[in-house]
Amino acid sequence: MTAIIVDPSRSIPRHKFRSSPEAETRLLLLIDGFSRKRGGELRSLEGRVKLAKLDFLLRYPKHLVRVLEIIGVGIPDSDLLNVQEAPLDSRMMRYRYGPWDPSYYAVLGSLIGRGLVKVEPLPRTSGLGYSTTSIGASLASELSKDESFSVINARVRVLRRHLDKSGSTLKDYLYKLPEVADSTWHEEIG
Repeated sequence: MTAIIVDPSRSIPRHKFRSSPEAETRLLLLIDGFSRKRGGELRSLEGRVKLAKLDFLLRYPKHLVRVLEIIGVGIPDSDLLNVQEAPLDSRMMRYRYGPWDPSYYAVLGSLIGRGLVKVEPLPRTSGLGYSTTSIGASLASELSKDESFSVINARVRVLRRHLDKSGSTLKDYLYKLPEVADSTWHEEIG
């Protein structure tokens, strides 16, 4: 029988796997922003990789500014992309495909379980798409009217306008940032 040795310095604290109201609100607004109609067609946010990369850019405006520069997009209103702003809540970690938050499963589970977000198979792929339900869209609309979410909503609009790309493309953009590319697995990125 082989003994399993656990390196405590590599383990992730349990609290990082828990959902928070801040994370749920942020992801609800992000998913809603990407599941609004375009050209009369219902949409969804395509997959967890794309969700994680967009959330990373939403949470870390200094990296959003740098990615926009990489792809040659003029920087929008600097108040919306305040690069001095600290992350909205817990820091993301480096995993196989770049930044990831261990709480995503709990956050998505909470949003799905409360009927705010639905998951559907994506056409022509084996992936899953996330979109707001009518209840979730209504709640997101109400939250959008609250001034305290104006910066998040403005960033979501910037993301949708300039970075509505595949998760793989977004991952490639993020790997052009040294603090992402040079980090090791489980290392916090910020």
